[in-house]
Amino acid sequence: MSGPEVLRFAANLYRVPLGEGYFLVDAGLPREARRLLPLLNLPPKLLFLTHHHLDHAGGAKALWERFGLPVLAHPREWPYLTGEKPRPPLPIPLLGRRLANLGPPLPREALRPAEEGEEVFGWRVVALPGHTLGQVGLLREGVLLAGDALRRGGLPPRLINEDDALARRTVRRILDLGVTRVYPGHGEPLDRQEVEALALRLGV
Repeated sequence: MSGPEVLRFAANLYRVPLGEGYFLVDAGLPREARRLLPLLNLPPKLLFLTHHHLDHAGGAKALWERFGLPVLAHPREWPYLTGEKPRPPLPIPLLGRRLANLGPPLPREALRPAEEGEEVFGWRVVALPGHTLGQVGLLREGVLLAGDALRRGGLPPRLINEDDALARRTVRRILDLGVTRVYPGHGEPLDRQEVEALALRLGV
């Protein structure tokens, strides 16, 4: 199986090859769409969003408008993606709420559900809650596209996890899924030994 290609933006975006074409995991910040669109010389088959945070989903509307592609996300994330609910504020005094909600909302008709156990071109959707309650990843042959479930050296900061205790338990769940390699939303890929070391440090 060919590995995903990382596109380095504020978050890692992944171009996942298919027999013909590819699909895209995550969409970057809204302002990064101008840089992202020229890299996509062929339209993606779909856009898969791991979670609603702006650095992962902010460019989704620009991609949908350009390509008319389906946008897959867990239904728990939809109210934030459509603007029906404000995203939780970032831990920045005074500006935190505004900065978290700068992204243009997606129309509901753009969205398709991505729920535990469903398949996306041979990848299995897996629930990875904690950073957000509806965060999901994609698993195939031991390779996990993990969003912000973890990163090299630890978890995302406690202040930006919706449920930090659940985020810790999700690290154990990742090991229980039998992963051998993890592609995170920020930083370099991790092998299984690194995830085991993190789980040990977190006590899960």
